[in-house]
Amino acid sequence: MYTDLMNDSTNPAAPKSVKISGKPRPEHVKKPPTTLLTKAQVAKLQVDKSLPQGASTQDALNQSTLSQSVINQTVLNQKAAEQSHLQDNDTINAFSNNRSAYFSVQELIVGYDDTIIVNGLSLDLKQGEIGCFLGYSGCGKTTALRAIAGLEQSRGGKIFLNNQRLTEQTTRTKFAVAPAKRGMGMVFQDYALFGHLSVAKNIAFGLNKWSAADKKARIKEMLALVELTEHADKRPSELSGGQQQRVALARALAPKPKLLLLDEPFSNLDVVLRESLAMNVRDILKRTNTTAILVTHDQNEAFALADKVGVMDKGKLVQWATPSELYHEPVSPFVAEFVGEGAMIDGIIKEGHVETALGDIYRRMEVYDESGQPLYCEYDYPNGTPIKVLVRPDDIVHDDESAQTALVVGRVFRGANYLYRLQLSDGQTVLSLVASHHNHEIGSQIGILPILEHVVVFDEKDINATTWSEYDRSERVEEIR
Repeated sequence: MYTDLMNDSTNPAAPKSVKISGKPRPEHVKKPPTTLLTKAQVAKLQVDKSLPQGASTQDALNQSTLSQSVINQTVLNQKAAEQSHLQDNDTINAFSNNRSAYFSVQELIVGYDDTIIVNGLSLDLKQGEIGCFLGYSGCGKTTALRAIAGLEQSRGGKIFLNNQRLTEQTTRTKFAVAPAKRGMGMVFQDYALFGHLSVAKNIAFGLNKWSAADKKARIKEMLALVELTEHADKRPSELSGGQQQRVALARALAPKPKLLLLDEPFSNLDVVLRESLAMNVRDILKRTNTTAILVTHDQNEAFALADKVGVMDKGKLVQWATPSELYHEPVSPFVAEFVGEGAMIDGIIKEGHVETALGDIYRRMEVYDESGQPLYCEYDYPNGTPIKVLVRPDDIVHDDESAQTALVVGRVFRGANYLYRLQLSDGQTVLSLVASHHNHEIGSQIGILPILEHVVVFDEKDINATTWSEYDRSERVEEIR
């Protein structure tokens, strides 16, 4: 989420910041690259990623040329093979995906009447991985979860779990396994515990077909797993919210489901408890090697629990990636805004790099020259293209020794840190997360050191003006002055 307005949340009479002596670390000093590779050179370098780090640029180019000819021949052979099996492609692809992933959803479509709720959802999970659908209310995440469980009928797509076809809705095939036979467990938003049963009997609810001895051993194992052994004979009403959540989790895990589904399981808990309980649940799922899918609108909850997070918007899965990739490598402005905090600043393409108010930005590659220094390449835009650059709070480092300064126009106290809103010389604003012992007043100038090695750029025409807030810079500055 992006912080649009931040007012001083501390005592205005607080003392001014203490100046900390020191100089920027060498790795923070931005130096323009000596060589900016062309797109053609980059294409050749990307062919062979197995070159040693000390290999020269010329060696990389020479070896990649040979590799390219081999790859071209391989592509031709693959195309010939594909043409000979066109009729069976759909079946082959489905089987291949099913074999490579423990759980797979392919082009899932769910809707009611003329309304499409989930449109073309595709994802894979390995056994023991935890996935998450993250998005605003009404984006289709809960409907997607219910369709996976078989509680909602799909209009199209395929679902595979542990080498078993659960759903296939195509023009030629209509197939769906009943919800009770899918081997899935579910933790509901309100836990759905039986108030008249004890904790132990709630956990035993799904073990009717187990022998008495096996059932008793499994209940004991689950109580120990969720650390509720001493509460086995209590009713749910005698437990705290967090304890009730763990009972619901133990009940869902007791029958050893192939896939566990969690529908906003922490929404009834207070904010402080959510993140710690999410980490506790993750630990339990990892210890039992349980594959799971979570639905939430809270990104902190998603990041604390999930291995893969899918950001959903208007029924579509916009990006499916690790939490780190979502934050640092968003594929769209929507994902960039929804995940984390930050600001978009203006830039323009000039000779392959981006010129901004924070300095020039060069596109860094994961390829190194003979001295071990990273190589840089051109951005994929023509000269003069207006660009928007995503700048996260951790991209702007506070440094009292820096010659580059910014005006403090807002701040939020967060205990260990302040989140400052800073105005640049051209009126644009960025955010910076600074240790709270640096107590800068609103209206003061502070030194900043931009670290712009891994920023994300978007074409200006792709930015929705209603999505990215435009600060009223001139009036705000006049108020401060």
